[in-house]
Amino acid sequence: MKSKVRILCVGIGGYATIYLKALLQEHPRDDVELVGMVEIMPAHCPMYGVLSDMGVPLYTTMEEFYEKNTADLAIITTPTYLHTRQILCALSHGSHVMCEKPLSGVSEDENILADAADRAGKFVMIGYQWSYSDAILALKRDVMQGVYGKPVFLKSMVLWPRPTSYYTRGSGWGGKKFTPDGEVLNDSVVSNATAHYLHNMLYVTGGAEGKAAEITELACDLSRINAIETYDTAAIRFTLDNGAKGLYIASHATARAVEPMFDYRFEHGTVSYRDEEKRIVGRTDDGREIDYGNPFCDVNEKIYIAIEAAKSEQPYTPPCGVRTAAPQVRAVEMLAQCPVKIGREDQIDKNIRPDGTTFLHLRGLDALLTECYEKEILPKETDLWQRMVQ
Repeated sequence: MKSKVRILCVGIGGYATIYLKALLQEHPRDDVELVGMVEIMPAHCPMYGVLSDMGVPLYTTMEEFYEKNTADLAIITTPTYLHTRQILCALSHGSHVMCEKPLSGVSEDENILADAADRAGKFVMIGYQWSYSDAILALKRDVMQGVYGKPVFLKSMVLWPRPTSYYTRGSGWGGKKFTPDGEVLNDSVVSNATAHYLHNMLYVTGGAEGKAAEITELACDLSRINAIETYDTAAIRFTLDNGAKGLYIASHATARAVEPMFDYRFEHGTVSYRDEEKRIVGRTDDGREIDYGNPFCDVNEKIYIAIEAAKSEQPYTPPCGVRTAAPQVRAVEMLAQCPVKIGREDQIDKNIRPDGTTFLHLRGLDALLTECYEKEILPKETDLWQRMVQ
């Protein structure tokens, strides 16, 4: 077993700030050595000064780092379109990988990445953080063991307002279909910030460890009010390959935030989560109540798991690997073929906060989506939707 894990940080802004603070300031570890950071915009990264003061060298590309260095683990937190090439680069130089979600913008990359990991004898973890939490792992085991019977209907909703600046952060790839070079992005409310909660429905009902269910068909209402190419609101009704039906609702364009919630119905019970309770609760038809705990207990658990797995030097199969994450990418590709409605200008409110941050809201959208969640319908099945979009 290694006494210390050498880590290459690929991307040090955005979400990387959270895990870097955890590793360096909140819960520092003596079994970790940061041997390099790859970043093209370091001045915009809150942790750059800390890393620089520690003597962690800066590189503009992974190739530049690997010319003279090695790493046991590469942690990748970069825009989606970079994931495949960066995972392949890390594997080809003998590093294990923990890459933030989603897997890629293109589902065809699944076989390329899985085959590369097998050849290298290294693990690739995809960072859907719920898939590494004790709460979700315990729930998945119970579902696999038939505690609740077959899945029947799954629904989940999350409404997270985002400012207009959210789409221009970094190099400005937010909400884009393609990069300037024509690479597929398909960045949207479903593929990025709220991707965890669609993925979780597929993951929990996947039927085996490390497996996620596939969406076989869907109907949806997609819309946008922000100046983006994709959509900032999605309501999706779908069917899974295990026969279950589902409803997923997510938006960045509401006035009110609603934290992630879900209700999963099975043949012989239900499982639900509400933010105010901070716990997943299962109820079986024979009267049992099972408390799985809080899936948000430690969002950095995936990082710690990656470090321990890299340190052990033993073969490791992560809970969420390349093939586990691919079904969510395929769902996003299906949505990319669907039409997107535009919010009517007379229904859009602008909220400018004291710090100058600007939010756009589609008036009444939060109430409408909540109603759709409760009634298990799509927005287009209401009269109000037609008056909100065009």
